[in-house]
Amino acid sequence: MTEASEILPSILDSMGRNISSSCLDDLEAFLQAVLRRDDWALRMLDAYGKPASGILEGHITWLGNFDECVSINMESPDKMNLKDGVRQNSSFIGKYCLLSVPISDEINSLTGQLMFSLGTCLPNTCSADDVKGLVTSFSSILPTNMTVPPASVVCQENTMLLTDAAIAISSENVKRKEVKDGTSSHVENKNLKRTGIFGRLLLSFSLHRNVPKLLNTKQTTGTLTCVNGIRFISTSWVLLCHTYMMGLPVLGNAATFLPKMLKRFTFQAVMNAFVSVDTFFILSGMLVAYLSLREMKKVGGPKKFNWFLFYFHRFWRLTPPYMLIFMLYVTTFKYWGDGPIWLQQGLDKNDCKSTWWTNLLYINNIVHENEACMGWSWYLANDMQFYVISPCMLVPLFYSPILGSLSCLAFIMVSVVSRGLISKHYEFNANLLFSTDMDDIFEIYFKPWSRIGPYVVGIYAGYLLYKTECKIKFSKLINCVGWMLATCVAIAVVYGLYTPDGSTDKLNVDMSALYNATARIAWSFSVAWVILSCATGYGGPVDAFLSWKGFVPLSRLTYCAYLLHPIVISLQVYSRRTLEHWSDIELIYRFIGHMCITYVSAFVISLAFESPMIGLEKCLLGRKKNN
Repeated sequence: MTEASEILPSILDSMGRNISSSCLDDLEAFLQAVLRRDDWALRMLDAYGKPASGILEGHITWLGNFDECVSINMESPDKMNLKDGVRQNSSFIGKYCLLSVPISDEINSLTGQLMFSLGTCLPNTCSADDVKGLVTSFSSILPTNMTVPPASVVCQENTMLLTDAAIAISSENVKRKEVKDGTSSHVENKNLKRTGIFGRLLLSFSLHRNVPKLLNTKQTTGTLTCVNGIRFISTSWVLLCHTYMMGLPVLGNAATFLPKMLKRFTFQAVMNAFVSVDTFFILSGMLVAYLSLREMKKVGGPKKFNWFLFYFHRFWRLTPPYMLIFMLYVTTFKYWGDGPIWLQQGLDKNDCKSTWWTNLLYINNIVHENEACMGWSWYLANDMQFYVISPCMLVPLFYSPILGSLSCLAFIMVSVVSRGLISKHYEFNANLLFSTDMDDIFEIYFKPWSRIGPYVVGIYAGYLLYKTECKIKFSKLINCVGWMLATCVAIAVVYGLYTPDGSTDKLNVDMSALYNATARIAWSFSVAWVILSCATGYGGPVDAFLSWKGFVPLSRLTYCAYLLHPIVISLQVYSRRTLEHWSDIELIYRFIGHMCITYVSAFVISLAFESPMIGLEKCLLGRKKNN
């Protein structure tokens, strides 16, 4: 030990050119204390990541013990008796840094580049550059035929202590408002008829009024009740897919779990869950067409239709909860947790200071899309853009079925052709998850010209329901054939890419382009058939299930649930202290947990932001709620 203590300073001095002097001094104090077996130094050393079983399963991320590291406090000399050999001016706390080194040049589109990661515990006087300097110094003593790839280092800095207090104060204010609202609700109801416009505006924020409305399961005549079940199931499907995809950063047995899943036939429902988003587009287009065309007929045609309210209602309906969640999430998410892989700079680049306006204008899928904030909000941008141009199909459909049909067909062809050409140009895999360059996915997955097809199918389905007043007549034969075709097509889209060996490149570039161009349109026709059949009374047990009253309040929460679920999942994933060993049971618990927390959060957000906005619109514009 004496010899090591004497050699140590010379070794550290040789590293001095790559490390700051303060970091070097504290490292020397730490290593001297390790040689003396001081408790704090041994705990600091123990916090380092270490090899564990399962390396051949892909367990090459050794996180160590984050909490043990940050609890280290090497006190100043006036608080402890230091032995000879320790620098008298040393005083520091532990800082956790994650060192990552690439061990392969290949970049897997599903799991990213293969990296070896090691959790380290260093004095807080050391920066990420100092850690890189240590790696450089150690690599210089390796044999000349060995090279160490450039390392990346992420250090977890001290969090802002005032944040917890601020959140506690905000929570207390919410509680006080709820108590105040609850105790005065009976007074509000008694005085409702006597209040003026200002009183009705205030009542728009009443929990006593909004909670029953949100939980009400009654549906008026003419309501497309099957939409409730489809909307909730599609949201759950999205959440299931994201539970898998967003959890990959903490997956410790990727090398065995993922190949096993890819060989499982039923896992295709997760691999191809992206068509669930197209279901949302179908529903959106169908409801826009069905409700708008009915209103046009009621008022006497498109010329007398209130187009200002048409656009204002959509912006007012979507934007307040979207922007309030956006502001809360972007600015504060980085303070919500900590851990060895916590993103202290947040999930979005530079707190969205230069790109926030693209979200507000719903153009974040075509402007600065590589720096888009709340990445999952690309769907809202597309939906709003489709809504803006929907009169190009609605007006022709109102006046002429032929002109309207040609207009819809033109938009569908734009979607099909653009998707085929983009897929061919970038040589995309039939399953976009396994394409070589994920940066190019923006062109086929986010752009409106690539996604408008299902929305147009929905518009035409809504037109048929409007034109027939939900009274389409089918023979039993046609109904059975329709259900068989819709089922077979849907199964082919979701499960058609399955291979027993789990491979993903069975289709050549041209066949992949054909699949990418037509699969979503085929899925759209299948879903449209389900809606048409259920809405016209031919849905049988399927309609009975989708129209279950329990889906009604859940479907009202799907918008906020969609906005919130990636935040819920990210909070759980990036605050992990250890890696996860996935199994079916583990993922069932993860999925159910994420769903429950998401919908509870959506209930609160809906009452706080969404329901009041609907009430305000009704008070100010006298607009009644559409079915």
